[in-house]
Amino acid sequence: MKNIAIVGAGVAGLTALQALSEHGHKVTVFDKSRGSGGRLSSKKVNNSSWDMGAQFMRAHTEEFARQLKEWEAIGWVAEWEVIPWSINGTQRTASPDDVKRYVGMPRMTGLSRKMLEVADDFVTQARITGTAFDNSTQQWTLTTEENAHFGPFDELIINTPPLQAIPLLPEASALTETLEKVSMLPCWTLLLGFDTPLDCPFDAAFVKSGPISWIARNNSKPGRDSRETWVIQANSEWSEHMVEAAREAVQAELLDAFATVTGTDCTASDLWLHRWLFSVPAQTPELGALRDAEHNLTLCGDWCHKPAVEGAWLSGRRAADLLTGADL
Repeated sequence: MKNIAIVGAGVAGLTALQALSEHGHKVTVFDKSRGSGGRLSSKKVNNSSWDMGAQFMRAHTEEFARQLKEWEAIGWVAEWEVIPWSINGTQRTASPDDVKRYVGMPRMTGLSRKMLEVADDFVTQARITGTAFDNSTQQWTLTTEENAHFGPFDELIINTPPLQAIPLLPEASALTETLEKVSMLPCWTLLLGFDTPLDCPFDAAFVKSGPISWIARNNSKPGRDSRETWVIQANSEWSEHMVEAAREAVQAELLDAFATVTGTDCTASDLWLHRWLFSVPAQTPELGALRDAEHNLTLCGDWCHKPAVEGAWLSGRRAADLLTGADL
C-alpha cells in the first residue's frame, strides 16, 4: 500500500482517487477551494443556484458511456432530456440530436462529492505552494501558502492547470518543458437569476455569433431548484480578447448578447460573473496523463487529454494506470 497525495479535487484527480482506492492505496486529496469538483463547479447567490462550469456530460467512448450508466443507476447523475437549439445572428432553430446528456445530482458538484467519499482525507482551502522530493527516501512533502506541512507521501498526483503545476515540479523534472508548451484559453461565464420565468422557447443553445458560445436554462435540468436561472458562457476568442477588461464592460456586453439571443428584455435579480482563466487548452494534446517515474510524480487533467468531463475522467484513469502499472 502506498501513501498518495492528489493536488486538485477535479474530475481527473477524483477518478484517479477511485481507481487507486480500489487498489488499496491510502489517498489524501488537497484543494484550494472549500469543496470539490473543478470544472463541475456550482454557484449559489441569494435564492439562485447554477452549474457554473461544465454544463453536462456526454460520452464519445464506450468506457465513459458505461461509467455514466453506472452513475445513473446509483443516482449520482441523471439524463438531461434537452433539445438544444442553434443560434446564428437572428436565426434561431431547434437542433435535435441523438446525444445523451447527463448532469450531476442534484447539481454538478453532487457527482464530485460522491466520488470523493473514498478518500482517506480531504484537505480543503489548502493551496499547495511548495513541494519537496527527498531523493534518499523517494518521498514527497507538501507545503501550503499558510506554511502548513503534509507528508511524507510515496506518490504525488497533480491535477491542476499547467501554469499552476509548473511551480510544484522538481527542477530536474522532464515534464516542465511539456507543460510550458501548453497554452490555455479563458472563458467568461455570466450567471443570471430571475424572479419570474423568461418567455424563451429553448432551454439550451449553441450560439454561433457574438460573444456567447453556450446558453442554458439551469432550472430545466433534473433535480435543480425551480427558480428561473440561466448560464451564459462566452466563447474563447472573445474571452481572450476581454480577459483583462473591466468586469463592468464584460458584464454589459454579455447582458446585451443574452437579450439578443433569448429575445427577452428582463432584469436579473441575481447575478454573478466569473472568469475561468484556464478554461480549455488552445490545442488538444490527447496525452492521457504524464508520468515522471524518477520523482514518483504523475500529472493529469482534461487539459492534457480533451477539454470535457470525459477527457478528465479518461486522464484520471490513465494517471492511475501509469502509477500502478496495472491495466485498469
